Amino acid sequence: MRWGNYRDIGQAMKILYIVPFVPWEVKVRSFNLIPRLARNHEITAVCVSSAEPSEVQKDWLSKYCKKTVHVRHSGLKGMMQCAAALPTSTPLRIAYCGSKRAKEAVRRVYEEVRPDVVYVERWRALQFVPEGGDVPVVCDPTDSMTLYNWRLMKTGVWWERLVGWEEHRKFLRYEGKLARVADVCVFCSRVDMEYVQEQAPEVQYELVPNGVDSEKYFFKEESEEEPGTLVFTGNFKYRPNCHATKYFLEEIFPRVRSEVPEAKFVAVGNGAGKALAAYRGRAGFEAVDFVPDLRPYLAKAAVAVAPLTVGAGVSNKLAEGFAVGTVVVATPLACGDLPAKSGQELLIAEGAEEFAKQVVKLLRDAGLRRQLALRAKVLVEQQYDWAIVSKKMEAVMQRLVGTGVDKTSHQAFATA
Repeated sequence: MRWGNYRDIGQAMKILYIVPFVPWEVKVRSFNLIPRLARNHEITAVCVSSAEPSEVQKDWLSKYCKKTVHVRHSGLKGMMQCAAALPTSTPLRIAYCGSKRAKEAVRRVYEEVRPDVVYVERWRALQFVPEGGDVPVVCDPTDSMTLYNWRLMKTGVWWERLVGWEEHRKFLRYEGKLARVADVCVFCSRVDMEYVQEQAPEVQYELVPNGVDSEKYFFKEESEEEPGTLVFTGNFKYRPNCHATKYFLEEIFPRVRSEVPEAKFVAVGNGAGKALAAYRGRAGFEAVDFVPDLRPYLAKAAVAVAPLTVGAGVSNKLAEGFAVGTVVVATPLACGDLPAKSGQELLIAEGAEEFAKQVVKLLRDAGLRRQLALRAKVLVEQQYDWAIVSKKMEAVMQRLVGTGVDKTSHQAFATA
């Protein structure tokens, strides 16, 4: 069945927005896309999560969504489903999120709203989309789980290596099947997109990067900066951020302090205190839990660090540092396919010794910091502001709705 040609590209759409969590500030993609898409389109959201949304989250969702449906999914039930999935071909991430209640809730909303397009963030939420529907589906997994777990298998602690091996083995056979369920698959990194494209080359893919709110993360005055201060920002309930910070504290920061004894390191983000409790009291280090505004911490720092060794995609912390005017030192993994060059917009380093050397170099050279920061600001404003990024996502949806896709060529979602 085809649905195209009844709506002109550029007209308002009814979007059914499905996410396996409650959107809020640490869920950067949905938190920034929803308000911008809501300016011209009608959004109905279905959120599936183990925790009830807070009053603040409910207020935020009601501001931008015509209707929001929350489906509670027990974490204990999810773990039991993972255990049952171990001998099957179903990835644990997919099994954990399985929910008949969620599927039924999405079906009811789908029939009530009759959306023009269904937008799904993350592979694991794709299983909630009604089978046999006549509405185009955009799946935004953001990252390749095959690639993510391959990296986890190589660099995680022992239990993460074990989980990474299990999930990589399964996603290697499964991710292509997931891609074929959607009409368009959206990735924030070309590296991740091409990794999945090898598994399902016939699927349509689009590249829509993560962005930064340049109005919120405005460029700092030189007087805001505190010499010798380093910062790492991120959600510490995301394991790659924990890995990166521990790696920095254990391998890199001691090298920096040996050269710059007054150097201070601040890790800021949701769950930082708990995740980094073992380092409490370490000289020059401070952990700060969730704050509503990261900008003051970024502005205060002379250097922002992104020493990621696990993960996928492009790290948001780079774009935020660029926007604020705080120069960044990053690993190649943290940069993804960001079109920034070492020595032009940031410094890129591999290995603890080289990373520390680049940090020290910047701490000692305010002029170099300013040069890199000014060039990085231009890059963000021209390509990575959320105003630009949201237009790209909007265009993907509108092209799909306006053109039409033959649903008979798509397979239904199925788990083993």
